[in-house]
Amino acid sequence: MDKNEELEKDVNSEEVDDISDELDNETFTYTIDNNNINNDYSKRNYNDNKSFIYIAIGVLVLIFIIVLLVIFANKGNSKVKGYSNIESRMVSAAKNYYTKYTDKLPIIDGASVNVSAETLIENSYLKPFSEMVNDGVSCSGYVNVFKIGDEYSYFPYLNCGSEYESSLLSKNIIDSGVVTSGDGLYLIGDKYIFRGEYPNNYIKFDGSLWRIIGINNDGSIKLIYSDKKVERYSWDDRYNSFKDSYVGINDFRVSRLLEYLKDIYDKNTYVSKSNKNLLVKHDWCIGKVSQEDSSISSLNLCSDTYSDLYIGVVKVDDVLIPSLDSKCSNIYDVECTNYNYFFTINTGWTLNAVLDNTYSVFSSNGGSVSYKNASTSGYVRPVINLNSNILYKSGTGTSDDPYVINN
Repeated sequence: MDKNEELEKDVNSEEVDDISDELDNETFTYTIDNNNINNDYSKRNYNDNKSFIYIAIGVLVLIFIIVLLVIFANKGNSKVKGYSNIESRMVSAAKNYYTKYTDKLPIIDGASVNVSAETLIENSYLKPFSEMVNDGVSCSGYVNVFKIGDEYSYFPYLNCGSEYESSLLSKNIIDSGVVTSGDGLYLIGDKYIFRGEYPNNYIKFDGSLWRIIGINNDGSIKLIYSDKKVERYSWDDRYNSFKDSYVGINDFRVSRLLEYLKDIYDKNTYVSKSNKNLLVKHDWCIGKVSQEDSSISSLNLCSDTYSDLYIGVVKVDDVLIPSLDSKCSNIYDVECTNYNYFFTINTGWTLNAVLDNTYSVFSSNGGSVSYKNASTSGYVRPVINLNSNILYKSGTGTSDDPYVINN
């Protein structure tokens, strides 16, 4: 190797060493930067942990608030449930009381007696109210006992002042609002009557849908069956000597209709045996009406009454008075079908016969009234009266949310 080659080799070696030194410097610089990056990452983890803690605390606070709201809501519900439980205890106490004192029970069908909560407590059939309610709450009450056929029905009433009071169905309906115009409940004379095309008068009773015709002057509640299709039957099919034909006799007291109404009661056709003790007998207005045009306001349907009956049918003006049409003034006015919820009900036979002969009876369909031979087949749509002491449970009276009783 000559001197030139050795010189070139030394120069190249020095260049390699210089490059190596530069790379070492770069590596050192990179390492420092890498450490800086790791320091930033640790700070970000710290901030994320703080955010998680804040979120967790927020969630716990929200859960705590929800739990408090549920507790307060359930406290109110449990209180009402507790008072309902007291009502049930009152009934049980009264039954035990009258098991011992049977001589105190009513003996006439439809008659009633009541026993005070104080008497039940004094005779150790019921715990003192102070042991069943919150401190500072004062209660009183009684249990009304009705004789219905061979059974007895028990209706509790509890009054704990502003804390709770048993809600009678009749009172709840009235308190929901009495109107003087439009659809709703009207006060007419000494009775309350639902009028209009769409009044909130639906009630679920014994598993079926009924409509509330009104509230009688004794507080009992008059209903008409509006659920399934009803049966057809002759008002009467007997031989009529005046017509020399089997056109029927229009005397309700000896009619086939009366026989049929008693039969469906005895056979529990529309009202089950377990709910028959919620019915009351009532004065059924069977007065006759002239077949001549008659003013609705002058009808005297209660000039004759029949009382020994738990299930009946409508009387003539039951289907006419609900109309809000001002032109509905005569029993034959077609306008009576207007603004009248009976327009959707094929009512059928009424209690009332024609005064002018011995074989014609009034019938109703869709709010209109006409008369025909008693022997004709017609619908028999049951009407009942519920005991005035029945308690309200729920509902607003609409078809989707009918009234429900507490029994």
